[in-house]
Amino acid sequence: MKTLLWATALTTLPVALMAADFQAAAPVTGATVYPQGATVTRTVRAEVPAGAHRLLFPVRQGMMNYGPPRILASGGIALGATQLLTGYVTDAETVYSPAQAEGRARVEAAEDAVTAKADEIASAQVALDAANARLEFLGSVKGGALDAIDPEALRAAAGLIGSETAAAQLEKQQTQEALRGLAEEMADLKTALAQAQSDLARLTPPAGPIDMLAVSLELDAPQEVVLEVVYLDGAAAWRPDYDLRLTRGEDASVAIDRKAVVQQYTGELWDGIELVLSTADPFAGIVPTEPVPNLAQMGAAAYKGRASAGASYDTASVARESEVMEEPMVEVATPIVAGLKVEGLAVTYDYPRRVTLAPDGGEGLQLALDTVTLEAEEKIIASPRTDQTAFLLAELRNTLPEPILPGEASVYRDGVFVGRNSVPLIPAGAEEKLSFGPLEAVRLEWKLLNNDTGDKGIVSRSNTREQAMEFTVENLSDEAVELTALYALPYSEQEDLEVDVTARPSPTREDWEKKRGVGEWDMSLAPGEKKLVRIDVTLDWPSGSDLFWYP
Repeated sequence: MKTLLWATALTTLPVALMAADFQAAAPVTGATVYPQGATVTRTVRAEVPAGAHRLLFPVRQGMMNYGPPRILASGGIALGATQLLTGYVTDAETVYSPAQAEGRARVEAAEDAVTAKADEIASAQVALDAANARLEFLGSVKGGALDAIDPEALRAAAGLIGSETAAAQLEKQQTQEALRGLAEEMADLKTALAQAQSDLARLTPPAGPIDMLAVSLELDAPQEVVLEVVYLDGAAAWRPDYDLRLTRGEDASVAIDRKAVVQQYTGELWDGIELVLSTADPFAGIVPTEPVPNLAQMGAAAYKGRASAGASYDTASVARESEVMEEPMVEVATPIVAGLKVEGLAVTYDYPRRVTLAPDGGEGLQLALDTVTLEAEEKIIASPRTDQTAFLLAELRNTLPEPILPGEASVYRDGVFVGRNSVPLIPAGAEEKLSFGPLEAVRLEWKLLNNDTGDKGIVSRSNTREQAMEFTVENLSDEAVELTALYALPYSEQEDLEVDVTARPSPTREDWEKKRGVGEWDMSLAPGEKKLVRIDVTLDWPSGSDLFWYP
């Protein structure tokens, strides 16, 4: 009866007394990557019985850099306190992910195979040593040792020695052949072991001792517990990259192959994760800077005011005080500044396939996003003062609902690779000019004709300078060409410096793109035609002043 009562008491103990710790891996399963940084999601899975328990998972690099992670549980699970356990696990293999455990098993199997092959080689070497010993003994039998033997016995002994020697030689030869085969097999096994070790290292398994995060939870019934651990990590980034393909003609267009180059530097493999790319900037300030009083003082009052406060008037210290006052009173981690900001709008790309990101960044993972085509208008620009050829541009309007992000691009013209170029930020609805390389058939030349001051440097000390120059544009192709030639004509912002410019022919327009003095000449050139523009400049300034100008 007492035994029954004792057993009944045990079964009615509170569930908390039967609490246990359960360890599980926490691999990265998803990430939203920004131009700098990423929101990382890890998934923890474990079968947990009913009751109050703790679920422990490893704390990997970067998880705590920007505050504790958010932990989200599957439905019906009540989460309690979380606790960081420093150096809690000494045997790292207990928290390996399934892939890491499988990789470790392959390494151990390869190590066992190498050990077994080493034993085979050792056994073969023993057999070889025995054959060599027999041959050495048989070779030590000399004629003098057989003098006392009668002829019949001598013939028998000689036959025995011969047959034994032949058998030992054969055994030695066979053993040597076997050893050569075993050595080749050992080399293959060591190669397989090295590959298995490399594969395991690529999976970046944790090394002990390992910090663990303990999450308390309560279950009404046994079930699989799924936790999502979400945190911000600064060791990741993505950037846009493009292929720009210009199709020329009356219906010119630019096909834009949009790509993304994604990298992460956490030191841990992100294997088969769900990837989202975003243009948001989580490291941007979220609190406005409060203005501080800006008192202006003059004379002794300013000095006395500072002296009464016990400070000497030092410009360096004033600058330091200003820097301190202007800082917002918010404690935030200091991240690397993100490269992209789009006011009021963040663009995201959900990549449709799972991806794997190497732990050390490397050259980055290049992903194809989509291809869009925009109507374009061809325009040829010539800058004869600095270039020897004209360049082909495509003027387009971004008719997409989202901006075209800044990045690098590979440029193609009629299917031919031209080179690499930069793409600026093109907001939705904005216009932009993209260059598609030089036109070698449109040649440019610039000449300095005369300089009456006799000084071609940047400083002149006479009162008047007269300068003549000219540029030519020549069409060497077999097609007519329409282009715009650009030339920066001199101008003055000083009343005492008079600048007189005469261009023949006169520019079609002036102040190109609101750049003062830059003239535009619209030209139509037939095949083989050359056109010339002459520019005469006269500059007058007062005596005793220096002229700083270069044509």
